[in-house]
Amino acid sequence: MKLFSRRILTGLVLAALFAGLLLVRLDVFRPSDGNEPSAPFKTLQKPPQSWMTIYQKGRRIGVASRQFTAFDGGSISREQVRLQLSTLGVTQILNLSSEMQFGPDNALSSFDVHITSGLFRFQARGLIAPGLLVVFAGVPGSLKKSEIAIEEAPLLSGNLYEAAYLTGLEKDGQKKFPVFDPSTLGLRDVLVRRKADEVISVLGKRILTRKYCADFMGASHCAWLSAEGEVLKETGILGLSMEKADPSAAQAGFSSEGVDFTQIASIPADVPIDNPQALRRLVVKIDSATQKLPDIHGGRQSLSSEGRLTILREDSLSDRRFVSEAPAIFLSASPLVQSNHPKIRAQAAKIVDASDKPSEKLSKIVAWVYKTLRKQPVLSVPNALEVLNHKVGDCNEHAVLTAALLRAADIPARIETGLIYLDGRFYYHAWNSAYIGSWITVDSVFNQIPADVTHIRLALGEGPQQLDLLGIMGNIQLEVVETSYD
Repeated sequence: MKLFSRRILTGLVLAALFAGLLLVRLDVFRPSDGNEPSAPFKTLQKPPQSWMTIYQKGRRIGVASRQFTAFDGGSISREQVRLQLSTLGVTQILNLSSEMQFGPDNALSSFDVHITSGLFRFQARGLIAPGLLVVFAGVPGSLKKSEIAIEEAPLLSGNLYEAAYLTGLEKDGQKKFPVFDPSTLGLRDVLVRRKADEVISVLGKRILTRKYCADFMGASHCAWLSAEGEVLKETGILGLSMEKADPSAAQAGFSSEGVDFTQIASIPADVPIDNPQALRRLVVKIDSATQKLPDIHGGRQSLSSEGRLTILREDSLSDRRFVSEAPAIFLSASPLVQSNHPKIRAQAAKIVDASDKPSEKLSKIVAWVYKTLRKQPVLSVPNALEVLNHKVGDCNEHAVLTAALLRAADIPARIETGLIYLDGRFYYHAWNSAYIGSWITVDSVFNQIPADVTHIRLALGEGPQQLDLLGIMGNIQLEVVETSYD
């Protein structure tokens, strides 16, 4: 049971890792704020092709290659990323490809991003219009349109440091740039600072570089650029780094050692918790960075001014009365929770009866997902439709399918992400909350209604809210203060 349980907790960490890689590598354009960069930084000297090796604390786990083509009236940048991860003996390969097209002023006109990993696929196509970012995202062939209002053209952050270079950012200077993440449809301002120049070794040569560091939702990320503006090295979350390499070295193969990001990011518990499902109340003390998360306080969780977070177990289903005025937004479909798709609606109709009470619908759907999905670590941008088709996945896949089926059955549902206690550690995890007169947490991975109080919510929602976790991933300080049982 211990091995089984831990294997299904991997998804959230891998998703955050993937988001971090997007923040590192997707290459786009300089900001279109109308300000011309100063004279020494007017152009970038990009090679037509370049290669980067991806490491995790010195272990080779991936490779990235980029092609850049200029033509009359604009340019095209194409990139391929291949990443290998091993989670508890399960080796997974993530492939990311992107194509960006730019106009004559170096501003983005469109992008197309594809992610494949085993059975799962994700695509995001985007178009830039004045004041508007139009994105089509989801399963290839079944993309959902989203329109995001923008004040200025955002970056897809792989070119964040090149944008800072082009603006002529002086030493010790800083500037904010809007950054868009296609996997979550999240838009965030990212602060970039120029640090002191450093000499680093690149392909056997000592090179004087310009160093820039960015604050990604509280996580530090740095890059070293040549005098011509080419990115030579980057470092990021969870020990990730990338370095320029020659093609043969970059493609030489990956480390045979498994990199268990689930274990790396987990948090040791200072006090063992016996029988978490019997807990009525859990109090933990959390660090100041975690206290700032917008979704940490509310519902069954309350945060004190001293940084103590109290989680209370909710009442049972039998004590609840359905209220028809439910929050409509949590009944709506989204690019990853396709609750209005005919296949999702048909499956929901097979699981529940129209005459069922809301509490009965909730119990049936959670139990069906628990019994039906094969528990297996998956590296993907999970979406409900593909999870229903393949019936396999970890906590992320369980959460998106549960949310979609509940919404299709007219039960408002949300996705919650955070931490859960298991075998002496707190692991990153995803689960749901459903509205049946009031909100109740549920976990279809463990078939829990309500979910036990070691489910500590850090973020709420299936989209941009996930970016809030990047700044604290692997750095949370947590102390168990009180455990109260029935």
